[in-house]
Amino acid sequence: MILRFHCILRVKTDLGSSYESEDGAVLRNIEACRAIAQTVQTSLGPYGRNKIVINHLQKMILTSDAATILRELDVVHPAAKLIVMASQQQEAEMGDATNMVIVLAGEMLKKAEELLRMGLKVSDVIQGYESAQREALRCLDGTLGL
Repeated sequence: MILRFHCILRVKTDLGSSYESEDGAVLRNIEACRAIAQTVQTSLGPYGRNKIVINHLQKMILTSDAATILRELDVVHPAAKLIVMASQQQEAEMGDATNMVIVLAGEMLKKAEELLRMGLKVSDVIQGYESAQREALRCLDGTLGL
């Protein structure tokens, strides 16, 4: 797969007229973030595929590293930039697992989109994820004996 990142990432959405403008904006944000996740998803893991990245200077880079791919990607969408920044923070703090951060965020957003399309409010989805976070941390504290 050859990725040319000097272009602006454009995402088309099919939003029915039943969605309010706020819901439409949220869904467009989710779609932009998922486009970033889908870009690096196939390079995840030991059997991940390499990508040929051609940057704005026409330099070719062959890599499966999400941090390198995203470094060359010119992301202009504000919500998608948050995913990229989360990946960069993971790289700075741990030095690894940048792909996992992006793919996990993409999958969580995919599930959030499904819930929104079922009719749940954004605030309900947020409360659900916050509740799941508290439960996961509680389980980890019990397992690790902290």
